[in-house]
Amino acid sequence: MFLKTFRLFVFLLLIQLPLQLQAQEFTQNFRALLSLYLEVGGNSDSYALNLDHILYQREQWKGGLRAGLGTNIFFMKEEPGVYPVVPVEAYALLGKSRNHLEFGLGYTRRFTDDPDLLQNMYFGRIGFRYQVPKGGLLVRFGLTPFISPEGKDDKTGKVAVVPRFGLSIGRSW
Repeated sequence: MFLKTFRLFVFLLLIQLPLQLQAQEFTQNFRALLSLYLEVGGNSDSYALNLDHILYQREQWKGGLRAGLGTNIFFMKEEPGVYPVVPVEAYALLGKSRNHLEFGLGYTRRFTDDPDLLQNMYFGRIGFRYQVPKGGLLVRFGLTPFISPEGKDDKTGKVAVVPRFGLSIGRSW
C-alpha cells in the first residue's frame, strides 16, 4: 500500500512539473530602469552618450524616455565647426525578458549657426533592444530615419526623409 501511494505521489509531482515551468515563463519586469549607453549613428550626427529611464511596465509592454548629448567632433572633418547635438526620445518596448522590439519618436537639435546645416530634426525608430532585466549589458540596433522642416529637397520642394541606422552599447542598472 505504501509503495502504491508513494508512486502515485511521485507521478502527481511529475505531472505538475511542466505546469510549474510554464508558470515561470511570465514577462519579467525590469529591475534595471536606468541605462547609460553610447550610440553611434542613429539620432546624432556621429555619436551621443545617452541616459534613458523606463517609466512604464505592464506585461510585455514597457515605455520610457531618453536624452543624450553628442557632438560632431572626431568624425566630421568637413564640418565648419564643432557643435553639440542633443537627441530626446519617447520609446516603447514590446517583448518578454531580454529581447524587445523598440519603437520611438523623438527630436534632435544641432546647436550650430551654420545656415547649410539642419538644426531641427524629427525622427522615428524601429529596432531591436537586448537588455538584461536585472541590469547589465544593453545593446540596441535600429533604423532611425529623420525629417526636418528646414531641409527641403531642391528637386521636389518637399521635406526629405533621410534614412539612418544606429548601434548602441552600454549598461543598465
